[in-house]
Amino acid sequence: MERIFHQQFTMANKCSITLFSLLACYLFWHKAALPGMFVAVIVVLMIERMIHTTYTFTASDRGEVLRINRGRFSKPMTIAVDEIIRCTRMKTAFGLSHYLLIEYGARRIMSVTPDNSEAFIAELKKRQEQNEK
Repeated sequence: MERIFHQQFTMANKCSITLFSLLACYLFWHKAALPGMFVAVIVVLMIERMIHTTYTFTASDRGEVLRINRGRFSKPMTIAVDEIIRCTRMKTAFGLSHYLLIEYGARRIMSVTPDNSEAFIAELKKRQEQNEK
């Protein structure tokens, strides 16, 4: 059975999208169309990546896996659940938000920001226990 988690919409995401949108408006206002279009495309890509990032626990031919899909324009990444060594909750600068740091394989790390981090960790532990049996 699949379990899907969506990305958390943090304050940093909101601020960066707002600032780049205001920059695009400023550039258009001052008749700088080419830089304005470039910044507008960046805003669209940021929003697309924010909306379409998912973390999916699913079964495959390799066993239970975590599939990380960071939007339509990036390649999905797959991590076997039994390769995951540790999942640590980390805080960002000034403690404004948090992310999960996943350690897997031979000294590899990946940061994820699921919307419900407690449920994500619980699902990861449940899948790891099922693999051990």
